[in-house]
Order: sequence, then C-alpha cells, then structure tokens
Amino acid sequence: MSTYFKHGSWNVHCDVCGFKFKADEVQKRWDGLIVCSKDYEQDHPQKYLRVHEDRQDVPFVRKQSDDTYLNVCYMWDRSVYADLASADCATADNTTYTYVFLYTLKYGYTPGYATPAYSFDGWFLPQYA
Repeated sequence: MSTYFKHGSWNVHCDVCGFKFKADEVQKRWDGLIVCSKDYEQDHPQKYLRVHEDRQDVPFVRKQSDDTYLNVCYMWDRSVYADLASADCATADNTTYTYVFLYTLKYGYTPGYATPAYSFDGWFLPQYA
C-alpha cells in the first residue's frame, strides 16, 4: 500500500475501499468498477442464462362439436298405453308387457293401490286413509 516503484505499473485507487494499489493488483469487476482483490466479486452465472421460449399454443385446434341429443327409451316409453308412452319412443304394436307391470316400473307402485311411504327420490309421502 505504500508508494514504491515497480517497472511497467502505476498507482491505482480501489473504487470500493479507496486504498492505493499497483495496476497489476486490481481487477475490473462485473459492474465496471476497478477494485482490489478483497472487493472483487464474481458476476452471478445465472445472469447470463439464455432461456428458450416455450410455445404456449397447441399444434392444432379442432372445432368444438355441437351437443348431441341422445334419446333414451325405457320399457314403459315404448309401450302403446297413452299415459305411459313417450311420443318419440312409442311403437304401435308393442304390447309385450301389461299396463300394470309397466306402470309399476315407471311410478314404483301399482295403480289403484296405496302409494308407498317413500318415493324414488327419498322424500316422505304422507299417507291418508
């Protein structure tokens, strides 16, 4: 740190601590400052990483299909009985099952008799005598 002669070198002050050094004892830091060996810091290596762009779009797009209506016909919907059949499902010659059997399948009880205490959705149905 004292002033002395060294052939081919000169005196330089450190930009951080301010002490005097010879020119061959200082280095240029990443931020452009001329510093001594105690004040020298390496630049962070991840500062220079190159990140490849990630494509966020999909390679192809298909048009969204329209909703498809699926008609489901139950046994009682296909019958010829007026209060059981559906308009899209009924067939004129479908008399395989009796009216009482199909009615019991659809509503859960036989017509003309007392209704059950519980319906299919679990709600209580009061009984009147």
